[in-house]
Amino acid sequence: MPVNEIEFTKLEKELSETGKPALDYLAPDIGKAYVVAITRERCPACKKQKPKLDKLAATLKQKHREKIVFIRIHVKRPPDSEEESLRSKNMFGHYFYPTNLILLRTKDRGAIEYYRNASPDMRELGKNIEAAVETATMMKKETD
Repeated sequence: MPVNEIEFTKLEKELSETGKPALDYLAPDIGKAYVVAITRERCPACKKQKPKLDKLAATLKQKHREKIVFIRIHVKRPPDSEEESLRSKNMFGHYFYPTNLILLRTKDRGAIEYYRNASPDMRELGKNIEAAVETATMMKKETD
C-alpha cells in the first residue's frame, strides 16, 4: 500500500513515548520527501481526496521508490466531541481537512515543512512533490 495510515491518537502516544517533535518523527531521513495528509472521520472533502491521493501515491512511488513516503494521519471525530480534532490542529497548526504537508529532513534544522495546502488539486500537489523529491535528493548529496 503506497499510503501508510496512522491514527492520530497512536501518533500522539508514540510522540509522548519518544519525546520527538511531530515533524521529526514523521520525517526521519535526509534524502526523502514525506507527503502527509491530515484527514478527519466523516469529512466529505477527505473522502473525495482519498482515492485521488492513493492514485497519485501509487504513481509517484513507482517512479521514485524509496525517495518518497506517503502518510495519512487520520483524526477521529465522534458526533459529540471535537477534542481529537482540536489536538490535531494544535499539533500541526492546520484548520481545514484535508491538509497536505510535504516534509523534508535537513542536516542542521531537523524536519522542515516544504509545502502546505488544504485540499489541493492533485496536479498541484504532484508538482510540489516532484520538486520536493528533487530538493531532498540534492540535500542528500550534500551530506554524503
